[in-house]
Amino acid sequence: MRISFLALLLGYLIPATVLFAQIVPEEDDPCGFALGKSSDAVVWDYFLDDLSSDMQRWSAHPWVQTDVIGLSVQQRPLYHIAVTNPSSTVEKRRMWIHARTHPIESESSSVAREIMDELLSGSPLARRILDNCIVHLLPMLNPDGVELRRARENANGVDLESNWGVAEPQPEVQALRRKLEQLMRTAEPIDLALNLHSAFTCKRYFVFHAAAGTSVLFTQLQQRFIGDVRGHFPGGIEPWDFFVSWTSGTPDRYPESWFWLNHAERVMALTYEDMNCAEAGEFDRTARALLAGTADYLGIGEPVSVRERPGVASSLRIDTPFPHPVRQGSVSRLHIHTGESLPAALLTMHDLMGREVLRLWEGPLQTGTTQLLLRHPGLTPGVYLLRLRGANALIIQRAVTVL
Repeated sequence: MRISFLALLLGYLIPATVLFAQIVPEEDDPCGFALGKSSDAVVWDYFLDDLSSDMQRWSAHPWVQTDVIGLSVQQRPLYHIAVTNPSSTVEKRRMWIHARTHPIESESSSVAREIMDELLSGSPLARRILDNCIVHLLPMLNPDGVELRRARENANGVDLESNWGVAEPQPEVQALRRKLEQLMRTAEPIDLALNLHSAFTCKRYFVFHAAAGTSVLFTQLQQRFIGDVRGHFPGGIEPWDFFVSWTSGTPDRYPESWFWLNHAERVMALTYEDMNCAEAGEFDRTARALLAGTADYLGIGEPVSVRERPGVASSLRIDTPFPHPVRQGSVSRLHIHTGESLPAALLTMHDLMGREVLRLWEGPLQTGTTQLLLRHPGLTPGVYLLRLRGANALIIQRAVTVL
């Protein structure tokens, strides 16, 4: 439902810059506090008036839908945006992003703003994403904390980031969880969820979850996703092992904990930490890397690799199976797109050692889109390669199977 955004505005007047002093860290804080970092002059930025202005601008785009998913403790709205190309009829993947859980981490808002601006720019990357995805953005989870100049807490003095495991979470967490539960019940559940923060370590990195708190397969998937993102920002984002968490088990208090405990490998849910320091910047480049890395990880719009006879493989494409990862006992759909008919084609699945484990299709392919139904045959969970051969062309796409 599209709501007139003017009806959502509460007219807050907030100074553009505020200083905060002497932050007291939590012991295991991935935002950099654990390393003893503090600031005597942290510059605050991006308040509700800034978000209101952006919401008006974004909501004018015909592909954007805006609503309010709930209210904060002090009855401020939690704005939500969903954007996709409505004219695209392909089965959509779903991406979730939320930002500004900790009010003092205004750089997370800058990254979120650049993500939305890129998506609405009409660029090839934006079309690649929006033709194939529904992207959700909750730009400010903690508006009370922003208004009250709280470093980490909401109006009740609670850190929302670590509030997910209690019996009665704060209103902001309840609203976010209700929305995530609703989206996970749809025919197109969330595939990837990013929790945007910024760290006083003055580094860009992901909070990696160790196998002790997840699984060996999930650590492999995290490494692949982080590698995909880093490939679009060489030297800008730290390697996957810069900050490793959950080394002694799965905590129950974080949003990523909720995703893991309820959906395991089904959702790639990670915290991304941008820089929180005077050197912070290049938010547009960061946003493009996050989007392009997500598209690569989900296998959207481009094959992993192509070897071709001119004029054939350029019009040949194999999509990632949907839903993905492929689960035991489930049926996945696989679409093969051909620009010209192939009299003989062979589709096989291989493990990472190159050994063929399944033969999925052998025969001609007509011009257009061919849909195959894939039943999980009890393969060992892991990463596999789908290989489509035909007319001197080879297309390779990745697929992941889970229990």
